[in-house]
Amino acid sequence: MTRRSLRVFCSAAALTATLTGATACEPLPDPLPTRHPVPLPAPAPPSARWIVDLIGTLNLPPGCPKPDLPTLVVLDTDGRDRAVAFWPVDNLDVCHAVINHRGEAPTTIWFDTIEDLVPRTPMPTDTTPGLDSYAFTAYRGPVESITVVGDPDGLVGPVRHRTVDLGAGALVTFAAYHYRIPPTGRPLSFSLCTPDGTCRDAH
Repeated sequence: MTRRSLRVFCSAAALTATLTGATACEPLPDPLPTRHPVPLPAPAPPSARWIVDLIGTLNLPPGCPKPDLPTLVVLDTDGRDRAVAFWPVDNLDVCHAVINHRGEAPTTIWFDTIEDLVPRTPMPTDTTPGLDSYAFTAYRGPVESITVVGDPDGLVGPVRHRTVDLGAGALVTFAAYHYRIPPTGRPLSFSLCTPDGTCRDAH
């Protein structure tokens, strides 16, 4: 349709709308995103089988499928009792788990839309003074490194991250970090910063 014919069409539609009380030439809503699987470039190592087996015995949130080694990404683990892992449901949603067998905190599994996870301040899994806590977040695009700025005293280890190709050139970097609330309960104040100088509140 040419620009001229489009104007004629809208003018005619406007006349019809005047007679019928309808609104003419309103923009069409954006189509809903198309869901598709997200194949990972490599499966999780065989040493992660205990994570898959454990998650398979738990009640998962609605929308979360049970992972297997080809769909699982392990960000951090001690290889025995503790792990932080995620598995994409598709290009729009992701499930992530914090696993703890040491009795300090229960294993917790979440279902999140990637669109909501990217801009949100990470939520800790536990805020009990003196106990370990973990947080999970995501960034649009590839991120080469993530550093902690501010009050890193409670950080137990470096930020672990992995970039995933969602398809059609869309990349998302998922990250997790392990920290410990001081026994005094003193609030921690630190930020996660990327090489481009962008920082976000981490706690």
